[in-house]
Amino acid sequence: MNDFVEVRTVLGKKKISKNTVTLSHEHICCYSEYLNIMSKSYLDKAELAKKSADILKNMKEKYGVELFIDCTPVNIGRDVELLKKVSELSGVDIVCSSGFYYNDEPILDCMSAETLAEFIVGDANNTCAGIIKAAVEYDTVSPFNIKFLKASAIAQNKTGLPIILHTNANNKNGVKAVEILLSENVEPKNIVVGHLSDTNDIEYIKNFTKSGCYVALDRMYDNKTEEYITSKINQINELCEAGYADKLLLSHDDAVFQGFCDKTQIKEPRWSYMFEHIVPKLDDNIANKILKENPLTMLCGMEDYYGIQRTNT
Repeated sequence: MNDFVEVRTVLGKKKISKNTVTLSHEHICCYSEYLNIMSKSYLDKAELAKKSADILKNMKEKYGVELFIDCTPVNIGRDVELLKKVSELSGVDIVCSSGFYYNDEPILDCMSAETLAEFIVGDANNTCAGIIKAAVEYDTVSPFNIKFLKASAIAQNKTGLPIILHTNANNKNGVKAVEILLSENVEPKNIVVGHLSDTNDIEYIKNFTKSGCYVALDRMYDNKTEEYITSKINQINELCEAGYADKLLLSHDDAVFQGFCDKTQIKEPRWSYMFEHIVPKLDDNIANKILKENPLTMLCGMEDYYGIQRTNT
């Protein structure tokens, strides 16, 4: 078996070891381009790059993290040049995304899904993006969101890149989002349903694994109570015991600069949380699968890379 796989990173295509520990859903920054234009004091990108690189260096040294999937879509502040600098300074490979967030963009509203897909494909080629980000948030998936989802599906079929979905697990809108992607001929193995750690409804989560999608338990909060930690461990173990260990991803969905705050600042993200409080309580084989095998298999679409035999039920 080949010990390396080719991954699309911000510094180009790279051979990545199959033993690489991956943070599968994080952000260097989510910010407003509009506020950045209006005020130079809003975000110091030089400071952000240095702080982010220092944090990732520490993550690499302490936990072995060598691959970082930045899930920031283009319309909430994805900055490929910034990510390149952070990658170069830290020595950690970074995967960036193309695609759009759920917020309505009036200028894009006149464009068809096909036209938007052309932009995603062109952007993915220009940036060497490794994923397509798509998002739904509210109870009702708006016509605009449906158009974004269809554009993502068209782009996925043209590029082969996986789609990582932002969903709201509390209103269960992931069901509708996945239905739309499947109706546009996206294969389940190319869909990651995000933020499912926000619910304790294990049957809701299993609906996605049964269909063949990846499920991302990617919002590990800085909650050190025994009750919370036990609930997350039980959730992971129940999914593994049901036969879905090869469909799980684990991360935090945190950022060094988090623009979704009233008062923004460059801060220390909670990226060490799962390594300190969740991973030590998992079986070693399960931890390796979730942190090493699954992210690479998801990124590269290589069903047999680890000798995995998948069956959809």
